[in-house]
Amino acid sequence: MKELKRTLTREELHDLVWSTPILKLAEEFGLSDRGFAKICARHLVPTPPRGYWAKVEAGQPVKKTPLRSVENKALHAVHIGASKAHLSDSVLAALAAAKAERKRQAEERKQQISIAKANAPTLEPLVINQPIQDCHKSVAPIVKQLRKAKPDGDGVISVKGVCVHERTRERAIGILHHLAATTEADGVELTANEHGLHLSTSQGAVRVVLTEERKRPKHTPTESELAEYQRRKAKRDKDRARGHWSFERLETWPEFDIVYTGKLTIGYDGYANGLRKSWSDGKSQTVERCVGDFVAGMRTIIVAKAEQKRVAEERERARQAMWRRRELARLRGEREDKRSVYLEEIAAARRKVVELQTTIDAIPQSDNLPADYARMIGWAKERLAELEARTTVETIQATLQEKNLFPEPDELLDPEGDPPPRQSYWDD
Repeated sequence: MKELKRTLTREELHDLVWSTPILKLAEEFGLSDRGFAKICARHLVPTPPRGYWAKVEAGQPVKKTPLRSVENKALHAVHIGASKAHLSDSVLAALAAAKAERKRQAEERKQQISIAKANAPTLEPLVINQPIQDCHKSVAPIVKQLRKAKPDGDGVISVKGVCVHERTRERAIGILHHLAATTEADGVELTANEHGLHLSTSQGAVRVVLTEERKRPKHTPTESELAEYQRRKAKRDKDRARGHWSFERLETWPEFDIVYTGKLTIGYDGYANGLRKSWSDGKSQTVERCVGDFVAGMRTIIVAKAEQKRVAEERERARQAMWRRRELARLRGEREDKRSVYLEEIAAARRKVVELQTTIDAIPQSDNLPADYARMIGWAKERLAELEARTTVETIQATLQEKNLFPEPDELLDPEGDPPPRQSYWDD
């Protein structure tokens, strides 16, 4: 089988979705049709409207929406499904390390089984569409809820993590049971609680869901509905002939039917950053047969999420560290300004001391000075003594300590020096 190309240009994706129905493309790529449509929307690639392929099959003229250009270069390359080319080197390295660790653990388990085969846990034979009497303990709460759940108007039963038609109830329970047994044998923990289903390893957890495909075909009226339509129409025409006008809708049937196809999908309930996150029933596979691959896929997503979280935390620590360095630099700048202001105060005071001393020394020493003049000289001497007291070594030392202008050790010291200048508002 030819390997699918999973990294496309926007132009290639545009040609693809307008030449093949999204439902078929999604199945080939191992995605849901909704997930595939989200990829197109994320990269601003228009998709055919509802009814487009019906018109094509009927030979009717159709209009293809052109692809408009975008300036954002990040949208030019489209990664679909399991492609990992867009992941960072650290995430890829973490995935490779996790794969190697899983291989090592598998070898250890293989050796343990060969040594003590009789005591090793074994899985029950996989039986599809047969009721499971004794379900695995880890999914017992949800299984109990599923069996008690009342279907809604469309026949759907829904509990945390599971949403299927009532016809598929027992099959869904069987899938949950085999999933629980597979995870236990694979060293993964499966938990079921009021928040749903979770697969957990030592590196993290993911929330998983089991859903059934729903289609909305246009409703085809039954004979009885058409007969009712004709009856209502005849009555309306008769009323109008009498001058009684009514605009009541004549069709008593819905525009669309809700059809649950029985096709199940098990997957990760979240953004998987391009990694494969769901496994569905197909032409040659069933969800039951894909449980092991699904668990391995969830392990991959957990490893990728853990590594991305680690990288994000490192970036946040670096951002916080840079913010602290810039805050220290700001405080050092404020302190330099205070130092300069205080030094200028001392210099100004010393200049006044010299000026006053020179003025006083120039006054003739005589007992016959005018009274006001003598009082001014007395005031000047007091002012001189006050300024000299403000500029003594002891006073300056006390002021420096009070204002914390030259502390030792210096709490504002940055061993790395001044931080680089901020390039933008977001650069911290």
